[in-house]
Amino acid sequence: MQRPKIVLAGALSTLALTGCLLSGAVSANAADSGSPSSAEASATAPHNGQGNGHGKGICHRLPKLEQRIDKALDRLNGDAHTRGSMARLEQRVKNARAKHRDAVATFLQDRLTHRKELKPTLTRERTDLKAVAAWCATKDGDKKGTAS
Repeated sequence: MQRPKIVLAGALSTLALTGCLLSGAVSANAADSGSPSSAEASATAPHNGQGNGHGKGICHRLPKLEQRIDKALDRLNGDAHTRGSMARLEQRVKNARAKHRDAVATFLQDRLTHRKELKPTLTRERTDLKAVAAWCATKDGDKKGTAS
């Protein structure tokens, strides 16, 4: 049963190698003829969408990123009834220790430590996003100023 898979894999790798060699020969012939290669053409062609060099992609995603960070921080800062909150996890650690479940308490304590480390990171990312939002606002102003 293994033999056909090996033969198929060998045939596919041979086909891929042949394609690579042929594409290299085609690009070499194109360079000799004076026409730009695909790499040169893509470097000089205008880009559409997110890769246009104007930060359009990050500015477009900014509101959704802010929502995700705010939602995560709200969850972490929630009370003992909020799933995913640090308060709830602290309560679970206390309950596990009270029932002498040391392995569970250690596991939950490690998760709590990770969440406590996550909070400053998310807070820093939120302030960074505010700086990015200010930058996006200036870029929008530049576009409006040049278009008028």
